[in-house]
Amino acid sequence: VKVVDNAVAAFLQYRNAASTSAVERAAEAIAATWQTGRRIEFYGVGNSGIVAHDAEHKFFRLGVNAVAYNDAHVQVMAATMLEPGDCVVIISNSGRSRDLLDALETARRRGATTIVITASGTPLAHQAHVLLSVDHPEDYDRYSPMVSRLLHLTVIDILTTGVALRLGPDLRPMLQDIKRNLRAKRYTAP
Repeated sequence: VKVVDNAVAAFLQYRNAASTSAVERAAEAIAATWQTGRRIEFYGVGNSGIVAHDAEHKFFRLGVNAVAYNDAHVQVMAATMLEPGDCVVIISNSGRSRDLLDALETARRRGATTIVITASGTPLAHQAHVLLSVDHPEDYDRYSPMVSRLLHLTVIDILTTGVALRLGPDLRPMLQDIKRNLRAKRYTAP
């Protein structure tokens, strides 16, 4: 009961505090990057790396070419190859990861748009072009953060929806094709 109550309380707090203008700017930046054929990358480490890979998968299903990196060395190498017009989304519970700060600083120097999903008032938050602040009462030093991961996954869902709406009606037939093709991968009931 406590776990569910904590999650529900955190979702309600986020719903009431989320900046719709920041979400709009982030979705617009990602959609514009996709429309111009530029790179879209997601960076995270630890639990946030798992969220980054979830983002890659969700955008992949929209036909948006995106890649997720959860290795710090690869993140810095990838950030070094970014150019103006590219977009990187950095996900961090603590907002204090040196590896992610290094990647963010490199991406900014290269001229990429940086979107950061983290707690407000953190070093990563201060460096973002677009901050999607996710504040919650959970201690980021906990061994296994739960609420923060759920909130970050929700923010990714919101971004995916915002980008999908910007991609327009051409997206619907492709999603229906994917669903139809996946149906063939399932066993039928006896």
